[in-house]
Amino acid sequence: MKKINILLAIFILTNLAFSQGTAGSLFLGINPGAKSSGMGEANIAIANDSYATYYNPAGLVNLSQKEFSFMHTSYLPNLVDDMSYDFLAFAMPLGEGQAIGGHFTYLNLGDQNATDINNVDLGTFSSYMYALNMSYAKAINDNSSWGINGKYFFQELAVVDNYDASSSNFAIDVSYFKHNAFNNPNLNLGIILANIGPGVTFEDGEEDPLPTRLGLGSSLKLMDGKGLAALDINYDINDSVMGTNIGFQYEVSDGIFLRAGMVNDAGDLSYSTLGFGLKRDSIGFDLSYVMADDFDPHAEMLKFSIIGSF
Repeated sequence: MKKINILLAIFILTNLAFSQGTAGSLFLGINPGAKSSGMGEANIAIANDSYATYYNPAGLVNLSQKEFSFMHTSYLPNLVDDMSYDFLAFAMPLGEGQAIGGHFTYLNLGDQNATDINNVDLGTFSSYMYALNMSYAKAINDNSSWGINGKYFFQELAVVDNYDASSSNFAIDVSYFKHNAFNNPNLNLGIILANIGPGVTFEDGEEDPLPTRLGLGSSLKLMDGKGLAALDINYDINDSVMGTNIGFQYEVSDGIFLRAGMVNDAGDLSYSTLGFGLKRDSIGFDLSYVMADDFDPHAEMLKFSIIGSF
């Protein structure tokens, strides 16, 4: 009888915190970085920094220096007040058109109370998830490259008495990046097939598929390079639904950026984003904010990230 109450808490956490669907391990689909978040999370065909380890590893060949980045946010503050998400990444060129990188993500779902069928308090349990990702990219020619991610991830949903709802698994991503698309030097294209791997099984024995996604992206420089528009189309393979990300960035002054975007999350949720960026020499700071109605768990979410090169 204990399991009923614990599983109910897990169901609330994993289905209200993320989009509804048949797949498990949905935290793998949390888009990191205040820069991309300010642009509606459209980044597949931009991928010119260490966040490419998530959005499109093929874009790592765009880097000319070693780079690190870090992002923190109180995740879904309109839903709960103790959930947080952190992202730490690095990337470095290897020469001869090759690059490597990686990132670590950690989602803290906070503490929950466990009770039995008679509402007797069994104490509290903590829930968290993390993923460790390694990336490799190689140029095909002067205008195109391919990339691959290998990731290991672990989910601890509940440990109460003899009940242990935890699981670990692995997955891969494969991607492609194209400069000078259709002979337009301002147009880039990108594609990624993300989260390919075996399903996830917890103690109940039921297997949930990974959130496998096909993403197509484009980006276009405008206004003599001061403007940047981006569009991503993401197709959820398990649920056969499509989402879109649209973003725009404008450099108002040297190293000062304003951003705006729109997210349509596979038809379930839609919200707008705003962003601000400041880059000075080898370090940059970015901030993004989600504008949504009160019924959207993403509402008022603020992301802060820092990025540095050396």
